[in-house]
Amino acid sequence: MTGFERLKEQVKDQKDKALLQTVDYLLSREEMEQKYLNEEKTVDEMAQFIRKKGLKYYQNGWNYIPNEVVYAWAIMYFSFPNSFLKIEKKDITTKSKTETSLKTEKSKNNVVSLEDAKKNMEEKKETEQISLFGGVG
Repeated sequence: MTGFERLKEQVKDQKDKALLQTVDYLLSREEMEQKYLNEEKTVDEMAQFIRKKGLKYYQNGWNYIPNEVVYAWAIMYFSFPNSFLKIEKKDITTKSKTETSLKTEKSKNNVVSLEDAKKNMEEKKETEQISLFGGVG
């Protein structure tokens, strides 16, 4: 499988026109073909990388980034290792920083979803059962 075939396979059922346009640009860069074979890199992660970079330019509800800049970020994503770009792989067994920060944010606002509240109550019932002999058992 060539690098170009790998990219095409990853966007086979994609409907996002901006992402397809970016991949079309990547397919035009023949010198990059070998870099597209890197198993560490995927089109979905590239899109997340570009979105994250774009958020830095978000102001007053608007975010305008020229295609050339987006294409440069796409090339940057495939050219450099994830460690250099500070991209962390999400591991299913460990919680990501965003999940942790969301929970912290919820607790700061004193807003907890009904499901989380029920789960917390069940955990407290299990761990803080009162003993007949006094105190927590």
